[in-house]
Amino acid sequence: MSQRKKYWLRCSRCLMREELCLCSAIPTLNIDTKLIIVMSKRELKVPTNTGRLASLALPNSVILARGDQDHPYDLKDHLPTDRPGLLLYPADDAPLLTKEFVQSQGPFHLVVPDGNWRQTSKMRHRDPVMAALPTVRLAPGAASAYRVRKENKAEGLATIEAIARALGVMEGFPVQKALEDLLQLMVSRIMFSRGLPLELPLDDGDH
Repeated sequence: MSQRKKYWLRCSRCLMREELCLCSAIPTLNIDTKLIIVMSKRELKVPTNTGRLASLALPNSVILARGDQDHPYDLKDHLPTDRPGLLLYPADDAPLLTKEFVQSQGPFHLVVPDGNWRQTSKMRHRDPVMAALPTVRLAPGAASAYRVRKENKAEGLATIEAIARALGVMEGFPVQKALEDLLQLMVSRIMFSRGLPLELPLDDGDH
């Protein structure tokens, strides 16, 4: 069995190798937005999955695993009528997520499909509850800082980056920066573990 598959050598919370554990650097971000991340069951144990990392920093979040026969879910059960639901998805015809929109209609349940473009498109079309949600997209921004997993589209973002930018609009820039800093630390440690130059110190510092 390969070193990467030895989960018992990894932190049970962040899934990083024990010597690279991120847990002491994960902030606790209390926000009004309820975040609902929908991901494939197999992504739950993937250390490089960033949607799961984002959820660790956001107590007001839940992960729903597609394909988990032992824990089936119905998305509508996580969308009570106390507030509107929104789907964050880069559809060409979706309106931009703006502060004006949030201030006029929020707070929200924010649903974020976690996967590549093909996977998230399938999620959106196969889940009738998700397909019926009003959809918003992010304004164009900086290129992704995530170098760990290949992205086929130049404008693609890691899930935690998409969540960070959305919450930057919905909750304020400090929330966005905290999540982006966490991603930078994760990337730096993974690059270090692969023998590549370290861009951030292993010491958590003030994170």
